[in-house]
Amino acid sequence: MILAAMMATALAGADLTDMPAESAADLQCMGLLAVAIDDPALSETLKQQYSGGMMYYLGRLEGRDPRTNWVRRMLDYTDSTPVQQVRSHSQRCGHELIAKGQEIFTLLDR
Repeated sequence: MILAAMMATALAGADLTDMPAESAADLQCMGLLAVAIDDPALSETLKQQYSGGMMYYLGRLEGRDPRTNWVRRMLDYTDSTPVQQVRSHSQRCGHELIAKGQEIFTLLDR
C-alpha cells in the first residue's frame, strides 16, 4: 500500500499546491529550462540563452517571495517530476519568454 502511494506520487510529479499558481507556473518554466540546459547536445549559445531565461523566472519568484530558496525548490521539482511532465510546459514557457523579449525589444526600438 505504501509503495503504491509512493509510485502514484512519483508519476504525478512534485506537489506545487503549497504556492500561488503564478509561482508554480514560474517554477515549472525555470525547471524546464534547467532540464534543457542539462542536455549534452545543446549548444553553448542555447545554454546561455536558457540560463538567461532561468534568471528571469528566478527573479520573478524571488520578487514574490525572497525568503524561499527557489533554486532548491526547482531542483526538488525537477528531481521528483517525470521529464516528460516537466517538458509539457515548453509551449507555455516559450510563448512567455518570446512575448517578454518582444516587449523589451519594442520598447528599446523607439
